[in-house]
Amino acid sequence: MASLTIRNIDEQTKRALRLRGALRGTSMEDEARAILRAIAKTGVSLEDLASLNVGESESAWEAVKRLRDAYGTFEISVPERSGVAGERIVFK
Repeated sequence: MASLTIRNIDEQTKRALRLRGALRGTSMEDEARAILRAIAKTGVSLEDLASLNVGESESAWEAVKRLRDAYGTFEISVPERSGVAGERIVFK
């Protein structure tokens, strides 16, 4: 295994790596390794990444609105409840 030192990483990027790692249950360093491995393996260019608007965050409402605009809405029919669950065994 080789070692790599990356200097001059801004605090926002460091924080984002730490959060991403925490969400996956790994360290910040492991998250950085996974990202570098994925980019190197797929060959995605920096231009392709920049076109994804990665830095822009979208609220949950904006995401729902975008999906609703793209796919429309629909009604869900919920059937009436029929009967009860049945006899329950009571332990004493």
